[in-house]
Amino acid sequence: MINKPEAIVFFDLDGTLLTSDVTVAQSTIDAICQLKKNNIKPVLATGRTIFEVKHIMAQSGIDSIVGMNGQSVFYQGEHIFSNNIDIDLIERILSYSKTQTQIPMAFYNDKLIRISEFSHAAVLLYQYLKQPLPPTDINVFHQQPIQMLLLLCESGEGQYVEQFPELTFVRNTPYCVDIFNKGGSKAFGIQKLLENKQFLDVPTYAFGDGLNDIEMFKLVDHPIAMGNCLAPLKPLAEFITDDNNHDGIANGLNRLGLI
Repeated sequence: MINKPEAIVFFDLDGTLLTSDVTVAQSTIDAICQLKKNNIKPVLATGRTIFEVKHIMAQSGIDSIVGMNGQSVFYQGEHIFSNNIDIDLIERILSYSKTQTQIPMAFYNDKLIRISEFSHAAVLLYQYLKQPLPPTDINVFHQQPIQMLLLLCESGEGQYVEQFPELTFVRNTPYCVDIFNKGGSKAFGIQKLLENKQFLDVPTYAFGDGLNDIEMFKLVDHPIAMGNCLAPLKPLAEFITDDNNHDGIANGLNRLGLI
C-alpha cells in the first residue's frame, strides 16, 4: 500500500526547477529533501519525457513525473498512464508538414526521441535544450507508440491548429511547438495520478513559469508562479516567488510553510 502524502507539490522543469544554466540549485535540492522528510511528495510536471530527465530526477531526489505535458505518468517508478496519439493522425500531420509547410517534426515517447529529418530547426532546438541531436527516423511511429510530437519551428503553427482540431498545440520553447491529443495537459496527467493513487483529498501545489502550466495552475489548490514567469500565469497564481536563478523554489516553499 502506497503511503498517502500530506501534500503533493508539482514542479515544472525548464525555467522553474532548473536554473538558466540547466542545473538544479543546491537550495532547491535541500528544499526537496526537507519536503520528503515532511511527508510531502515532490513530482515533476514537465513537457519533457522521463528518459530525458532521469539525471535531473536522481540529482533532485524526485522519483515521480507527469511527463510530456501530462501524456505519460510515473509514480515512484510505476507506470500509471500513457496517452498515445493515433497512427493515422500522425500520418496526416506528417504528410501536411511535408507537403504544405516543410516544417520538420520530432517524435516522443517514454523511451526515445526521433526527428523526421536533419534540419537547422532541429539543431537550434536541441542546442537550446542542451541535448544531443536525436537520430533521424521518419517511420518510428509505426514501431513505437508516440505520446507527443513537436513542430520544429519559430512560427507557423497557427495553420495546424485549424487543420487538426483533434490535437492540442502549445509553444513550449522559441524553437518548437508541443503536440498531443486534445484535452491532454499537465492537469490531465495530474488528475490521472490523483485518481489512480486515491489522492484526490491530498492538498496540491504547483510551481511553474510557462504557457504549458496554465491548466495545471487551474487544477491545483495552490499555484505558485516563478518570478521569471510569462504574463498569463500571473493572475492565476496565489503568489509570485523569486525567479529560477534566485532560490525561487526554496523561498516559495518556505513562504507556503511546507519546509
